[in-house]
Amino acid sequence: MTPAGTDHDRSDVSAVAALMRESLRSGAVRRMAVPLRQVVDDGRGTRFLSMPAVSADHGLCVNKTATITDGPGPTVTSVVPVFSTATGELLGVLDGAAVTNLKCAAVTALVTDACAAPGSAVLGIVGSGVQAWQQYLGVTAVRRITEVRVHSRTPEHAGILCERIRRADPGVRALVGASAEEATAGADVVSTATTSVRPLPIAAELPEHVHINCMGAHTTESRELPRSLLAAATLVVEDRAIAVAEAGEIHRTAIDLESLETGGHPGLDRRRTVFSSTGHASLDLITCAHLVARPHR
Repeated sequence: MTPAGTDHDRSDVSAVAALMRESLRSGAVRRMAVPLRQVVDDGRGTRFLSMPAVSADHGLCVNKTATITDGPGPTVTSVVPVFSTATGELLGVLDGAAVTNLKCAAVTALVTDACAAPGSAVLGIVGSGVQAWQQYLGVTAVRRITEVRVHSRTPEHAGILCERIRRADPGVRALVGASAEEATAGADVVSTATTSVRPLPIAAELPEHVHINCMGAHTTESRELPRSLLAAATLVVEDRAIAVAEAGEIHRTAIDLESLETGGHPGLDRRRTVFSSTGHASLDLITCAHLVARPHR
């Protein structure tokens, strides 16, 4: 398996975010062939996913394939074969988790840069796993965060994430929040990265300019944020059709990424915004384009 660079840092995040921005503005994303993801359930607690994408602009065909299990151990296992559209040659097989992690951090940077107030300094994170760290990398790639509050249902895990943040950025004050309310109250940017499909108890008193990256579990009926908060915010999604199909009709009028980058939406940084992420294979392809072109480290 070709390594995908699991040691990515903010320079990778910034580079992939810039490539996403360029691809959205040039129409390269719109020109990609991106079928809806296919899910096959074996009826015994395992699902098999296929997320293909083809881009003539990038000269790549990718297909993130994954298994999701309900049993003990890792719940998701995935790989991404990458092919040349010019020759059909297999360019590499990348670790799916590494591709996903870098993709999530980069799209978070892209959307946060467009939506968060320029002076944002306080970040609240609900969740303490791998995706919570990607949220920290993505937000801090575009905003000068001075305080991070982390809440997790396992306080020890929140403490580990805070320590990792302090080691990476000694000037950042990282605190464990006793509750989701405490971690998010008054925050300029909030990131949720959990497996909960029930609304989290986010603080009722959020600044009017708050930007929220909602990255965790979702269904057509529910996700991590209260419906009232989704309804009162300007929603941003990767792709409107996929968001409606996978996360519900409330996303019917959301701003998609291409429109975010090309449509002119003044004042987003002064009103409440939510990035309601469902994922999109076009962004996996763009991330793969960066990884296959990058010298191995």
